[in-house]
Amino acid sequence: MILPLTFLFGLRSLKMQLLFVSAVAALIGFSLLLVLVLDRPFAGELSVSPAPYKEAALAQFWPAGG
Repeated sequence: MILPLTFLFGLRSLKMQLLFVSAVAALIGFSLLLVLVLDRPFAGELSVSPAPYKEAALAQFWPAGG
């Protein structure tokens, strides 16, 4: 989405500049929201069980007590 928005850079129209800034701000905000939502996949009501990771190939990287 950023690549097509670069074509709007340098326009003299205030409306297009506001659209450009708003679109970039929305993209950054959505990215930060995804980081916050997907930060803890093993916690919460809708979560993923860590059991397959503890028993499979990643078991060597899992702490022994956890």
